[in-house]
Amino acid sequence: MTTLIPQIDHVVITVSDQLDKANAQYQKLGFTTTPRGHHSLGTSNNLAIFTTTYLELLGFEPKNADKVDKSWRFADGLTGLVFKTKNANELYQHLVNNGIKVEGEGPRSFFRPVELNDGTKPEARFRTVRLDPSYTPNGQIFFCDQLTPELVWRKEWQGHPNGVVNINQVIIEAQNPHASIKLLENTFPSAKIIDIDGGVRLKADDKYIDYLTPSATERLFGASLSKANNDQDRKVALGLTTKSLAQTQQALEKGNIKFNLQNDKLIVPASETYGVVLIFGQL
Repeated sequence: MTTLIPQIDHVVITVSDQLDKANAQYQKLGFTTTPRGHHSLGTSNNLAIFTTTYLELLGFEPKNADKVDKSWRFADGLTGLVFKTKNANELYQHLVNNGIKVEGEGPRSFFRPVELNDGTKPEARFRTVRLDPSYTPNGQIFFCDQLTPELVWRKEWQGHPNGVVNINQVIIEAQNPHASIKLLENTFPSAKIIDIDGGVRLKADDKYIDYLTPSATERLFGASLSKANNDQDRKVALGLTTKSLAQTQQALEKGNIKFNLQNDKLIVPASETYGVVLIFGQL
C-alpha cells in the first residue's frame, strides 16, 4: 500500500456504566454531544464531533453489561487512540506483512443506528483494525475505516459552546518514552519523530502524539492528573483547539467546572472529565 500516514480519527474516553452522568458532564464542559448511539457489539456512546476528529464517550448501559466484549473494558479515562484508514483490508495485510501484531484474523465490522434531526435512524458502519492489546494494556490503539462518514461529521453537531474545533494533542505517560513510541514508529515508518522536553513526539498532520515520563506529566499537570493503576503506559491528557479561549472559559464557568490557566491554556483536571486532563488552547 502507499505510505501509511498517521492521521487521528478520534479518541475514546471510557466511562463504563456511567454514560448518562458522563454525557451530562461533558455538556457542562461545553461540548455539544450527539444522541446516544448503540453499537452492535453491546457498547453505547455519545460523541463530540469536531472538524476532522471527534471525542467518543464509550460505555455500556446496565442492561447490556453482559454483551460487551471484555477486551474493550478498561478503567475510566482516555483509553483509545484511533487513526484513520480508507481500506481496512489493505491496512490489515500491510501491518501483518511488516511484523506489527494485529488482533483477530482480519478487520472487525460493526454498526450503530444514528438518530438524525429528521427522525430517521440510518446505520453508521465501521471496520476497525486493532493493534494487539499486548502493546497497550491500559487501552487500545486502532484504525477505523469510516464507511459512512456523512453520518458522523454532521454540521448540526459541530458547534460547541466551548468553541472547540479539533483535537490537537494526545499525551501518553510512559516509563520509557523512546521505547514506547517504537510501536508508532514501526507502524508509521515515515512519520516525523522528535525529542521534546520530558519525552518524545510523533507528528500526525498538524497534531501531536507525545510520550512523556511520569516526572514530566507530574511537572506539567500535578494534581490535575488521575492516579495510575499500574506502571504501564497510559493516555493521560488530551489537547483541544478552540476558536476563543474566552469562549471556553465562559462555558467552563457556566458549567461550574474547575480549571486553571497555564501558559495561555486552560487546564481542566481529570477529576472533572472521567479521568483525562483536558488542555484547551486557542487557534
